[in-house]
Amino acid sequence: MKIVEYFLSIQGEGKFSGKNAFFIRTFGCNLSCKGFGVEKISPKTSKILVGCDTLRAVKSDFPSINADFGKIKKEIMSLNFKPLIVITGGEPLLWYKNEDLNKFIKWALKNKFIIQFETNGTIEIDFERFKLYKKCFFAISPKLKFVNQVNSINKKAIKSLFKNAKCFYKFVISTKADIDEIKQILSIQNGEVWCMPLAKNKFELEKNANLVANLCIKNGFNYSDRLQIRLWDDKEGV
Repeated sequence: MKIVEYFLSIQGEGKFSGKNAFFIRTFGCNLSCKGFGVEKISPKTSKILVGCDTLRAVKSDFPSINADFGKIKKEIMSLNFKPLIVITGGEPLLWYKNEDLNKFIKWALKNKFIIQFETNGTIEIDFERFKLYKKCFFAISPKLKFVNQVNSINKKAIKSLFKNAKCFYKFVISTKADIDEIKQILSIQNGEVWCMPLAKNKFELEKNANLVANLCIKNGFNYSDRLQIRLWDDKEGV
């Protein structure tokens, strides 16, 4: 399977915010979310690409490598503590049937690591065939219409995730109107909600944080800052 990078940092978002975390960023996504408005120059064509803040994990313009899980395991085991293992992307569940990934998950669970997948909630896992995923956490981030411009909600996949595994929602929002869309999703499948400000850098985070926090207070949702932006601005690989 293809990955973009792996690194030790802290989880900056959602339920496990602030926890020491080892990130594995997979390559590839089944959505194209231009609404995030992040711009990067293609190293292949020099054209400006627009998308999410992990655009390099989505577009083939950027380099990726074959995952060396032996090397990754050695790096994790060299630590004198057990970090949260976060498998993110792109969309990591594109790879959920991958044999090497499943062997890694089996190893991590056997060694008492907590595994969290960060997913857009559009891919339905065959939990009966791949039972290991029932022991993982899933941060489900359905993409609202301002981000993806189309309805990308997979009701069956979201219901299946909540039925079979430990899940919570993580939404990026930018206006009060987004709250109505979140409530529509909760009417399909209820769950704990963390809302984060739309932000590709520290300036935008400061600009939008207060609005999102107030919306969370008013609607009974949890607020999630984006600690990686708060600490490192728009630096990648942290």
